[in-house]
Amino acid sequence: MGRSTLTVRGSSLEALFSTLTVIKRELEAADGSADEAADACGHAGLAERVRSFSTEWNDVRRGLSESLGDLGRSAGALADGFSEVENQLAGQLAGHR
Repeated sequence: MGRSTLTVRGSSLEALFSTLTVIKRELEAADGSADEAADACGHAGLAERVRSFSTEWNDVRRGLSESLGDLGRSAGALADGFSEVENQLAGQLAGHR
């Protein structure tokens, strides 16, 4: 049976956590100012479609933001977990010398 190797770059997981956090904040910060755009349409039907889309997008955006938050927390926890295991293993190896 061949040897298996697992390489985990904590810095990559930390970067993923950071990136997901930034995207989540951007989604949460979107002000949903579709009313201004709808009012500027000049057509009642189009204005209603803009408002309808905005309402639906706000719901999707909220769900996406929550999912990104969950994924980011998971990436952070993975980075922390692998770092902790690495430190423990290094300590054990140092103790056996």
